Amino acid sequence: MSGGRAAALLLVGVLIGGISGGATAAYLTYRAAQSPSQPAINVGLPIATPPPAASGTADEEIVGVVQDLLPSVVTVINYASNGQPQSSGSGFVVDAAKGYVITNNHVVEDTRTSGAGASFDVVFSNDKKTSAKLIGRDPFTDVAVLQVAAQGLKAATLANSDEVPVGALTVAIGSPLGEFQNTVTHGIVSAKGRRVAETSQVILEDLIQTDAPINPGNSGGPLLWAATHQVIGVNTLGVTQATGINFAVSSNTVRQIADEIIANGRVVRGYIGIQYSPITPRQAAQLGLPTGTIGIIVSQVVPGSPAEQSGIQVNDIITKVNDQVIDADHPLSSLLVKNRPGDKVKLTLIRGGKEMTVDVILGQPAQ
Repeated sequence: MSGGRAAALLLVGVLIGGISGGATAAYLTYRAAQSPSQPAINVGLPIATPPPAASGTADEEIVGVVQDLLPSVVTVINYASNGQPQSSGSGFVVDAAKGYVITNNHVVEDTRTSGAGASFDVVFSNDKKTSAKLIGRDPFTDVAVLQVAAQGLKAATLANSDEVPVGALTVAIGSPLGEFQNTVTHGIVSAKGRRVAETSQVILEDLIQTDAPINPGNSGGPLLWAATHQVIGVNTLGVTQATGINFAVSSNTVRQIADEIIANGRVVRGYIGIQYSPITPRQAAQLGLPTGTIGIIVSQVVPGSPAEQSGIQVNDIITKVNDQVIDADHPLSSLLVKNRPGDKVKLTLIRGGKEMTVDVILGQPAQ
């Protein structure tokens, strides 16, 4: 989202429980129950062909896409270690042959910790229920991949989200409140390329904004381009106190992250090797820095890390990454979200009152 720091902080304050459209508190009832220097990983999630021209009325397009892809959409049930359902959300099959299901990271998280739930089930549109294995998850893009037995599945296709035009007719399918399975809503693509603060340290990038209603429990379900029957995003959050402002992680982001998760079980991002905290106005004044100086102050440099090899020192004040200012809207973790080990980043820092730049070759964090 591009409204500046005040707007971002306001948006954080009005997200439903931090994440609107997120996993519901419990499954209420069960009826019948990149970087340029690293090649892209592709383990089989297909790249959509250019979309055909739209035909038919809007009603016909909506009915057609629902009839086609409803069997691909699932309800995801997240169980605590005691075996009790602790939350639920939505998801969709993206690979019928291998049984891969896409959902949101916050759908599979333990509701009391930052870890994952103990076990998972998925419920298909025909009320068939089966267990699912968590392949991996990425909190920084809110994407997770589950796997189910590959028996009679129907997959949805990830579109090239760059191709969907603003104003295109969209359809969202999911299980709001964990109760109303197979719920269909529709709207349009309201905007593209939005960035929204999910937490103080996680800024979701390249979001598709839609006015298709998204409610708690819809998270992880597909946002569909009605004209092409393709997934353009994964519904992830909405805004309370505002009507028709909802967001989905773009399908291009989902494809990249899901491929990495399937290949490696996780997404490995570039590692600098420092501990730090935001610099306060009082610290800036004590160090004789200009009023309004923002950034992070280094409290520890990990021995042998890329930071140490690049000459970064304790008490250095890092203000920019690749000329992007580090602030509340752009925390360090968000600025490095697309970087991988081996990438070179330029850090702007202040040392002894003097500004300088340092190039850092990112490493790989210890597992």
